[in-house]
Amino acid sequence: MGLFFSSPSCSSEQILTTYSPDFSSNHQNVTSQAREKRSVACQTDGDPGVTQPAIEQLSVVDPYWEVLDPKPDIHALFDDFNKRFFRGLLPPSDLKWSNRLCITAGICIQDNISGKCRIRLNKPLLDLRPRKNTVETLLHEMIHYYQRVRGTSDIDHGATFHFHMERINRESGANITVYHDFDREYESLKRHWWKCNGPCAQVVRRLADRTPGSKAHKRKCGGEFIKVREPKRMRTGL
Repeated sequence: MGLFFSSPSCSSEQILTTYSPDFSSNHQNVTSQAREKRSVACQTDGDPGVTQPAIEQLSVVDPYWEVLDPKPDIHALFDDFNKRFFRGLLPPSDLKWSNRLCITAGICIQDNISGKCRIRLNKPLLDLRPRKNTVETLLHEMIHYYQRVRGTSDIDHGATFHFHMERINRESGANITVYHDFDREYESLKRHWWKCNGPCAQVVRRLADRTPGSKAHKRKCGGEFIKVREPKRMRTGL
């Protein structure tokens, strides 16, 4: 199953702000942390004894990963998470980015004939989000994969899913959820716009280049949808 949109009242993300009256002290702490992390980034492969332990101490969703590895290799993440959170029990998966998922951030599908699982991550949507959302979406789909591998009767978002979701959240520092609220990014991907030339003057925005309209709309309004906006196409050649 995929990771679906939540309603505004069920937001999966919260923004926490901390008030610090001692601004000078707070600034020193932040500066110290920044220097510490920069020192990790400045290490070379010639000194793995210093670099590797420091990186391994980072949470899988530590903000520093947004600088260190903003566009991760999802296959390397899968192998790492399989060992860390699923005891290496997940067989290799058909894991790919997809440009065809609309509302879901990710999906795990089992082939009824071969029994193999396919995991797809929504590239256009997740490209607009921080790296942590790719990590959490992949972990979400890996839980579904684990449910199938273990043969659990509950392969949806029931008690088994929540057990592993909460377990991995505790172990990893992630915030895996059942729903996501990437509605702003989803709406921004609707780059094909049509406007009805009839009395209703309705504007319809879509992800796909497919003209809207129905017989019911035609009977009620009498107008037709005319395209008024589309994505800019990159020029090729000289």
